[in-house]
Amino acid sequence: MATTTSQYVRLGFFVIAGSLLLLAMAYLIGNDQNIFRPTFRITSVFKNVNGLQEGNNVRYSGINVGTVEAIVMENDTSIRVTMAIGEDMLRHIKGNAIAMVGSDGLVGSMLINILPGEGPGQPIRDGDEISSFSRITTQDMLTTLNVTNENAALLTEDLLEVTRALRKGSGVLGKLLNDSLLAGDLKESFHNLKISTDQSRQAVTRLNHMIGQWRLEESALTLLMDDPAFADQLRGVAARLDSSGREINDLTQRLNGLVGGLQDGEGTLGLLLRDTAMAAEIRHGLKHLDSGLVKFDQNMEALQHNFLTRGYFRKLERERERERRAEEKNR
Repeated sequence: MATTTSQYVRLGFFVIAGSLLLLAMAYLIGNDQNIFRPTFRITSVFKNVNGLQEGNNVRYSGINVGTVEAIVMENDTSIRVTMAIGEDMLRHIKGNAIAMVGSDGLVGSMLINILPGEGPGQPIRDGDEISSFSRITTQDMLTTLNVTNENAALLTEDLLEVTRALRKGSGVLGKLLNDSLLAGDLKESFHNLKISTDQSRQAVTRLNHMIGQWRLEESALTLLMDDPAFADQLRGVAARLDSSGREINDLTQRLNGLVGGLQDGEGTLGLLLRDTAMAAEIRHGLKHLDSGLVKFDQNMEALQHNFLTRGYFRKLERERERERRAEEKNR
């Protein structure tokens, strides 16, 4: 009876030990799929691994080639991931390959995708580090979408406020939308502006045409530049103009002095200008002279009608008439 009990105990012990060993092997196989084949290790540095864990798959061009062996936080912005990859991939993966954290489907576990680089590259070696690329995560997209929604809400509110102001006729644009007269005036202004622009363009075209027709070879500017004699003549004219200017300046100064003397009452003319009594006497004398001339004209008229001198005046008229006719014939 004792022997049977000990056998049961040993049997139970072996069953328990076998179960524990089976669980341990299943755990090891689950965490390291390359446990039964030779591997090499490469690393890559990420800013965010997005929930990646040790034991997750590593894929190259969509094919499972290894597992994540270690995840180490180097600093606040760098996370180094060590990957164990089968040695049979050494001849396929190049040094310019790019590692990227992704997911196995929409809700699957995280993994690392290794993508081939552009152009030829050196074969990768054990311990090499490859470049990494951080994809935009769902959380980043949600954060960006949230900010975009907030900005869209603010923009919509501003647009509503602007629309209300336009409907009320506030501001220049509101008045333009609600005032038909202002709109008509603005349309007419643009039409006039278009006409002015067309006229200016035509004027410029005509001016260019005129300039193109100018014969610069025969112009005064070309003659001045190429003919030294003409340039000397111009210099002579300029010198004479300068001399004339100085003479005019001297004459002006003398005239200023003469006018100053007249204002001060110097000389006969100055005395006449400033002495009112003499001016009155001169006006009185001119009146007597005018009266005398009138009487002289009357006396001459009387002489013309006097029978003693009438023949003389008629003779003078006939001579003037003959001279006038002779001049008309000469013409």
